[in-house]
Amino acid sequence: MRLASLLLFAILLSGLSCAMEPGEIAAPSIKAPNMDMPKPIITSPNMDTPEPKNNPNQITNQNQVTKAIPNDLSGKWSIKFDDRPDRSLDLTLWSSGRTKIMGYGTLTKGGTGNSVTASGSFAEEELILTVRSAESEYAREKYDEYDLDLFVVNNTANNTLSGSYILTFGGEFLGDGNATAVKR
Repeated sequence: MRLASLLLFAILLSGLSCAMEPGEIAAPSIKAPNMDMPKPIITSPNMDTPEPKNNPNQITNQNQVTKAIPNDLSGKWSIKFDDRPDRSLDLTLWSSGRTKIMGYGTLTKGGTGNSVTASGSFAEEELILTVRSAESEYAREKYDEYDLDLFVVNNTANNTLSGSYILTFGGEFLGDGNATAVKR
């Protein structure tokens, strides 16, 4: 044990002999990283590539129905419920991302208008939208909520969506049916 402590003491003394004088700045022992960027390789596009030709063996369906996709769902929309003529929605929608849709508007029910908010998504010609009353009708915080599932209609003259809805009030199912949305 005494021998081990003497060896330890000798090692510490040798380390002190290499110590720097007070006020000296030690040189870093780690080399600086190489921050050079590689030289970019730029090539010009090949403009001599021929245009692709129609394959005579390829079958094309001339009667195929193509649906017009609205360029932008942003704007004012009127939504009518086929089996509830006493109710309608007037919404202002806008995109909040690639597929996200948000909005606000008015639900007219029995001649009375109530504020609503809307949120949902649009992908592959389908608008899935949840519209909820912004103000509760009763003190117990029960809200009207419409879950709309609308599809683009083949109509290039105006932007029209058609589909179905589910109506709930305070989380309880009240009915469902068809709905049509037309951009104003």
